[in-house]
Amino acid sequence: MNRFFSLYVLLSLLCFAGCASVAPTHHLETGTVLSPKPGLQPAPAPAPVVAPIPAPVAAPPPPPPSVGTSDGFGESIGSGGGGMGHGSGLGYGSGSGNGKGSVPPKSATASVPATDLDETLNNMPNFKWPPPKASAREVIPDAFLRRSGIDIPLFRDVDDILRSALDNCGYSESSYYAVPGGFAITTRIEQINKNGIPKPGESRWSLKTSPINPFSDFSAYMSALFKGNPGYYRVIVFIITPNGFSQGATEPGKAEVEGWFSGGFNILPADVGRRAYTDDYRCTALIYEFKKTPQLSKPVIPGSLTGRTHLVRSGIWSNLQPKTDR
Repeated sequence: MNRFFSLYVLLSLLCFAGCASVAPTHHLETGTVLSPKPGLQPAPAPAPVVAPIPAPVAAPPPPPPSVGTSDGFGESIGSGGGGMGHGSGLGYGSGSGNGKGSVPPKSATASVPATDLDETLNNMPNFKWPPPKASAREVIPDAFLRRSGIDIPLFRDVDDILRSALDNCGYSESSYYAVPGGFAITTRIEQINKNGIPKPGESRWSLKTSPINPFSDFSAYMSALFKGNPGYYRVIVFIITPNGFSQGATEPGKAEVEGWFSGGFNILPADVGRRAYTDDYRCTALIYEFKKTPQLSKPVIPGSLTGRTHLVRSGIWSNLQPKTDR
């Protein structure tokens, strides 16, 4: 009897447990009845998808710099995202999308940056500025210093033209000085006739007044007997600069002018010679004339001759003229 009772209790418990497992459940929010399907297990939540981290890509090398536009000195070499752009520095021509610039003129390829030029000019002796009061002056025609076949001449090209003209006229010695933005060339003091023509032979470079030949100039000889024999002397200074300038208020003494020859450089420094002689530059010749008597020596201001007359009678003007203009 006890055995049957225990079996009955066990079966009742099993039936109760089975009914509880299939009892309907109510949704907590909507109240609807959800009947779970026997034998189905809830699907596991999908694992989060992690995007792969791309490997770092090396940046491509920058394109070669394009050459920026320039006026001769002081513009840019620069490059942008596509090869165009302007920076700071020196350059000629214009940049393009492929990073290449137009080919610069041959004479302009060796130009130096302005900072380097300024440093070189600072090392050169400075010519007094503004220049002392002169007897006469003449602005050299621009065409005289620019030759065909050279798009952008350099300082050394201008120096070659001036040196060639001076050499052809007997001025084999000269000195170089720095001036604002450029340079100056001074000739050695020479003895001239009153009409501006140099004295012949060794008398030209002598600081002693030459005696007058009574058979060549009798009136001057008689005048010298009573008034003394005056001597006339001349120094020519060529100033190359883009700046307009006026002359100083004071006139130089003869000793100061004589010192210009020994105080300057014997040649134009190579760094200065590589600077572009742009359209802004001009060359001005200043004439310093002195009259020397037994009593004193003083500058002739204003001079009795014009600046061009001095250049013509010294022979420099004709030697500077292009061959087509002669």
